[in-house]
Amino acid sequence: MTGSVPIVDLEAWRAADEENRASLAEIIDGALHTVGTFLLAGHGVPAELTARMRTAGRSFFDLPWEKKEPHAVQRPHDNGWRGLVKHRTDTIEGTGGAPDLHEAFHMGPTHRTGDDAFDALYYPANKWPAELPELRETALAYTAHMTRVAGAVMEMLAGVLGLEPAFFTSRCEHATWTQSVNWYPSLDTVGQTAEGQMRVGPHTDFGTITLLDRQQGVSGLEVWSEEDGWFAPPFVEGTLLVNLGDLMHQWTDGRWRSLRHRVLAPSASAPQEELVSLVYFFDADPEAELVPLAAPVGGGAGMPTVNVGETILKKNIQMLTDLKGHGLFQGELSLSRPGSADSPGSSPADDHPSRPGRHPAQGPQ
Repeated sequence: MTGSVPIVDLEAWRAADEENRASLAEIIDGALHTVGTFLLAGHGVPAELTARMRTAGRSFFDLPWEKKEPHAVQRPHDNGWRGLVKHRTDTIEGTGGAPDLHEAFHMGPTHRTGDDAFDALYYPANKWPAELPELRETALAYTAHMTRVAGAVMEMLAGVLGLEPAFFTSRCEHATWTQSVNWYPSLDTVGQTAEGQMRVGPHTDFGTITLLDRQQGVSGLEVWSEEDGWFAPPFVEGTLLVNLGDLMHQWTDGRWRSLRHRVLAPSASAPQEELVSLVYFFDADPEAELVPLAAPVGGGAGMPTVNVGETILKKNIQMLTDLKGHGLFQGELSLSRPGSADSPGSSPADDHPSRPGRHPAQGPQ
């Protein structure tokens, strides 16, 4: 236990007897009820692969603008590049402050259902830069691990609540997810910051869980609890920070908290500090209807049933509408886009041939 953010070892959970598992469940439940996060050890993601993923992702941001621009995000729930100050995460909270000081590159699963319009909407094509073949190769390996860990965490969370292990994962067999590489440039790079401007403004994530591999820094992550206000969660090398998102808050009918968090602006005390975070946002099946858990397992908040895909898209549209209003987004805000899920410049589709029916999404293409 480190303050109000405990360290949970996944392998220890799996190996625990009934008594020890009950003790671990109490710790996890308490952390998710009060803050919405915990540190995960024993996840099995190779440190060497994580380092390669960070290096490969960081290399994208060194490309000149004209090489990055063809890969830009063009619509809600899209993959690709979001340039510096082309984010306003705090619009979801209604604060609408200065744009976020970071660049991001998003990738996700290109799943085939046989419905081209549906696939393009929920499983958009990846936009791999031809100049960086190692980025695609490394991302394929890294996101396979992250998808595995996400499933294991969802099974563990079901166990914490005394549910069958597959209670959550049965609604995640072809889940949407986004792997983001976030680059937080140094103060020397961005120059003077606006009043109140941050690398990422205060917000909660949209999905079920987020798996975060972050770097320690002077101006890094802060999380919120009603008891402590804003505080920096502990940093333990080799662990992942598991954050709960809005969908899990909804699913547990308010029992568990969606983590409110932010990333501070670069500091004058460390003007050359830059950070790279690897952020894996896991949702659920886009067609799934999430019915809040009934009390006493659920929190009794009386939340409505929600559709996963519609909920995620609406929140993306809300964020991008604000960006468009401030001239920071030039793409489309439509909820539909017919056509193939393969975009020009993407990897060949025959890496993962199209399959009829809806099957689990295994990794990016």
